[in-house]
Amino acid sequence: MQIWINYLDQILIYASLALSLNLLLGYAGQVSVAHAAFGAVGGYTLGYLVTAHNVPMIWCILISFGFAFVAGGLIALVAMRLSTEYLILLTLAWGYVLIGVFSTIPALGGSFGIISINSEPHLLSFFGWSMQRPTDWLLPIVILVAVTYSICWRLGESPFGRILKGVREDPVATQSLGKNTFRTQILVFAISSGLAAVAGVFNSGWLGVSTPNVFGFTFSLTIFALVIFGGMANFSGSMLGALVLTSLDPFLRRVVKFDQSKAFLVQVIIYGLLLIFLTRVRPQGLIPEGSTIASILRRKKSEGRTEMGKASETAPTFAVREAVAEVSQVDRHARWEKAEIVLEARGISKSFGGIIAAENLDFVLKRGTITALVGPNGAGKTTVFNLLTGAIAPDTGTVTLLGRDVTGRTLDSSARSGLVRSFQDVRLFQRLSCLDNVLLGVQDQPGEKIRSLFANPRLVTVKEKETHEQAMKWLSFVGMQDFADVPTASLSYGQTKLVSLARVLATEAEVLLLDEPASGIDVKWVDNMLELVLAISAEGRTVCIVEHNLRVVRDLADHSYFMELGRITAEGTVDELTSSPRLAQAYFGTV
Repeated sequence: MQIWINYLDQILIYASLALSLNLLLGYAGQVSVAHAAFGAVGGYTLGYLVTAHNVPMIWCILISFGFAFVAGGLIALVAMRLSTEYLILLTLAWGYVLIGVFSTIPALGGSFGIISINSEPHLLSFFGWSMQRPTDWLLPIVILVAVTYSICWRLGESPFGRILKGVREDPVATQSLGKNTFRTQILVFAISSGLAAVAGVFNSGWLGVSTPNVFGFTFSLTIFALVIFGGMANFSGSMLGALVLTSLDPFLRRVVKFDQSKAFLVQVIIYGLLLIFLTRVRPQGLIPEGSTIASILRRKKSEGRTEMGKASETAPTFAVREAVAEVSQVDRHARWEKAEIVLEARGISKSFGGIIAAENLDFVLKRGTITALVGPNGAGKTTVFNLLTGAIAPDTGTVTLLGRDVTGRTLDSSARSGLVRSFQDVRLFQRLSCLDNVLLGVQDQPGEKIRSLFANPRLVTVKEKETHEQAMKWLSFVGMQDFADVPTASLSYGQTKLVSLARVLATEAEVLLLDEPASGIDVKWVDNMLELVLAISAEGRTVCIVEHNLRVVRDLADHSYFMELGRITAEGTVDELTSSPRLAQAYFGTV
């Protein structure tokens, strides 16, 4: 009986490691192969403190978590700007370096490691529970898994987890919605590293040793395989993956009766075949992201709505539509002249080497009006949006928003100040539903802060309900309320434009920069988009659009700036700009 309890202990320890790695890999999309190394931090901390200083196990848990938390945060500082392949190399190198350093320290047993951890059984106790046999370890390890699962689930299935998924899908788009992706990535890396170290404490205590071989590369790959096999961004999948894959060894040795060496070889072959099968047939793992009985039922219903939406020959009817009276361009421009300045750019310039992207730009955006940037391809219109929002820092010049200097602020800081942009290529979060995409636009959610998640769960629950109502309001505004549960990857292009607009509106920003809102949309959708933008302006928000469709600009813009070669060369109404032979030549290539 003890031998089977021993195997169960092993399965649960592996499950704990897989859970914390899934938080980092599945939710945040950070491909780290250093999880075993952080487990080694916990294992060696326990071994050294117990054998050399008689420190009780509970203190070893706290100290190892602190060490790994700090180390993980420092690694994340270096890794955040790296592409996936370099992040893998960095974390792989970190694992080898750490194990190599441990192997050279005599106090840690050198190349042999620490092999006498259980020589002081009275120190290996958990709140008075003495742990000498496998059955003694079972309850503490169950508590370990329960705590790890609770922490990971609370972080992953929350507004904080939505930010993690946004970072996984598109960090720039997430940042453009006012989310501090830099802090979020560091925190999740540090927390998952700390949880891995705690699991490492239990692993070494249960084994009675902490050696380089225990936390080697094979150990790291095994944890990685558990997450992929079970299903990324699904903690139940991690538990199932640990159960299935870790049970192979006892099954082959105790049931099939293979000897140890043969069982190991067969186990490796089965691992490989299972992973090949999954990548070909079910790449999302045994339990895909977000899969529950309720979500499967909702998905079937949503899939039916998606097909209905794709097959529809007419654009949706909007639940909320602000009536906007048609007025002449002259009257609209006169209104623009009298409006209050909300955003002002003066002397903005930017060059990339010898290429001048923007040169001494001066322009203003006024409250409750729509301003257009028009000009030929390559004129620098999208670059202007990048300069205004902080995606690119200007070389010279200033940007003021509501009287405050916002020059050179980061993308997320600009969004929190009330200046938000959309993207020409939409950049929705493909694996997230329409509702989740819009939820990420809502500002000041308590659940996005770790302290509130754990210290004030009632407030988080109440605010999350209000946030859902707010997001649904904006989905209804653009006519996409029936597609709330549909992944955006399933939508038509016109529908993605509407969801993108709803996501920007959910930020409640004062100034909206819309990059080609009507481009690529079928004719039947264009009028709906025009009415939406007019309704936004009628609410008192300030809108600036980049658009090539002159019909759209003529119907929307109160004032237009003409750009060519990084400079603003003319301004006025669209008719005034297009009536100029020189501007027509620059824009169309012919008069």
